[in-house]
Amino acid sequence: MTFKKIFIAFTLFVAMLGLSSSTFAKEAKKDVPEILKEVDAKVQLALNALPSGNSQEIATLIKDISENASELSANYKFEFERDKVVLRLKKARDLAKKSDFAGVEQELKDARESFAKLTNYL
Repeated sequence: MTFKKIFIAFTLFVAMLGLSSSTFAKEAKKDVPEILKEVDAKVQLALNALPSGNSQEIATLIKDISENASELSANYKFEFERDKVVLRLKKARDLAKKSDFAGVEQELKDARESFAKLTNYL
């Protein structure tokens, strides 16, 4: 009988932990258009940093853009197209590490256009 009471008490304790209020709390997410504006601003910042010729700084800015873009989520098609754009950013980052600033500029401009077109998939 004692084992049965301990088992029931332990089961209730675990069940209450599973139903805590933090379990049901939703993460504060930003809207997709808001994130797209932030990404666009960061792309512009990276484009403005190109004349400085600091490949490390540009690579860091592109990494920030990629991290910010990873917050974008709407549906399967949207995420598929977003991943394509993130691959462009990765290519731009690799080019920045190689100090190919003309290639970086082209990839960033293409990525910027692609981010603008993502609104079609919402």
